[in-house]
Amino acid sequence: GPANQPVAGMKYSVFADGLAGPRGLLFSPSGDLFVAEQSGGTIARISPDGRVRRIAEGLSSPHDLAFDSSGQLYVAETGANRIARVTPDGSVTTYIHGLNIPVDLAFHPNGELFVCELYAGTVTAYKDGVKTKVVVSSLEKPHGLAFSRAGIIYINEWAGNRVVRMDTKGQLQMVAVVEDPVGIAIGKSGDLYVAQPQAGKVSRVKLDGTRI
Repeated sequence: GPANQPVAGMKYSVFADGLAGPRGLLFSPSGDLFVAEQSGGTIARISPDGRVRRIAEGLSSPHDLAFDSSGQLYVAETGANRIARVTPDGSVTTYIHGLNIPVDLAFHPNGELFVCELYAGTVTAYKDGVKTKVVVSSLEKPHGLAFSRAGIIYINEWAGNRVVRMDTKGQLQMVAVVEDPVGIAIGKSGDLYVAQPQAGKVSRVKLDGTRI
C-alpha cells in the first residue's frame, strides 16, 4: 500500500508530539529521551511519561547528540559548524569549532569523541576538545557512525550508498550497499540497523554485510 498508510495489524502510540523537526535521539541512563530539534534549534528532554521540557535553545540546526562518561551532553550543531556542550542547567558553550558540516558524533570506548564532517568527507577524533587524529578521510559524505564492542568503527557513506567499517588496524572495508544511509546503530542482537530517510525504511544488516 501507499507509504503513508499503516501496515495492517501494526500498533503504535505517540510518545511525544509538538516537536520542531526531531532528529537526533539519545536515551540518558535515567531513562529520559533527549531529542535534537533541528528546525526549532532546541534540545528537548522527554521523561518516560512523555512530558517534554526544553533544556537548551538558540542552536542552529542541531543534528545529533552524545553523552560522555560523566554525563555531559554534546550536540552536533550543523548550522554553526561546531560541537556544542550543554550543561544540566541548559548553558550552551562551544566545545569544538571550525568544523565542516558536522552531522554525527559518538564517543568511542576509549573516550575520544568521533565526529562525521559531511562536506569534509572525514571522521575525526577529539580528546578534551582537541583534534587527536583524522580517523578516515575521502569518504563520500559520511553520515552516521557506530562502534562494536571490539572497537571496530562502522560508518555510513550517504553519497556513496554504502556502509563501511574500519578495523582496529585502520583498514577500511565495505560492509554493504545501502541506499542513502543516514543513521546507524548496533542492536542488542549485534546487527547493524541503518536508517534510510529518503527510502522511508530501516535496513538490518549483519556485521559481515549480509542483509536480513
